[in-house]
Order: sequence, then C-alpha cells, then structure tokens
Amino acid sequence: MNITEHLLVCLSEECVEVAKEVSKALRFGACEIMLGQPLTNAERIAKEFQEVLAIVEMLEEKGVLQRPMDTHAIDRKKKRVEEYMQYAVSIGACDIK
Repeated sequence: MNITEHLLVCLSEECVEVAKEVSKALRFGACEIMLGQPLTNAERIAKEFQEVLAIVEMLEEKGVLQRPMDTHAIDRKKKRVEEYMQYAVSIGACDIK
C-alpha cells in the first residue's frame, strides 16, 4: 500500500465514523450526551467531520484531490435537497417542524 492508498483508506474510515455519529444523533437526538462521553452527538458529528477535512487536506497536499469551491454546485445541491425534502413532506415521509 502506498501513501495515497493509505490516506484514501483513512478518508473512507473517517466518512464511516461521520455516518455512525449521524446515526446516533438520529436515534437518540443531536443534543444527547452518551454515558461516558463528554460531547453531544452533534459535537461528535462536527469532530468527525473535521477529521474528514484533515484527511482531504492531506490528499490535496499530495496532489491526489483538488477541492474546487464551486459555490454554484453547492447551491444546486442545496436546491435538490430542498426539493426532495418537500417531496418527502408531500408523501408523508417527512414532517418538517
């Protein structure tokens, strides 16, 4: 395994850890603090996401990734998420409060 492969495995692992913390927040609430943990589920999501960004930066430094800040692409993604959220509300799959 070379350095690039190692960092890509690290990125994959960190993304899984974000997903795990998101699942806990969905099950127990974003403000819940798990027994024996000092942080809320929301804080743990943010911490794991920071670790994802650290690995992404390392991959950028190695020239493996390039993270363009395409604000138009970000806006398009937000719009798609909003559209699907409204669709989910319309079919009763999501309750926006």
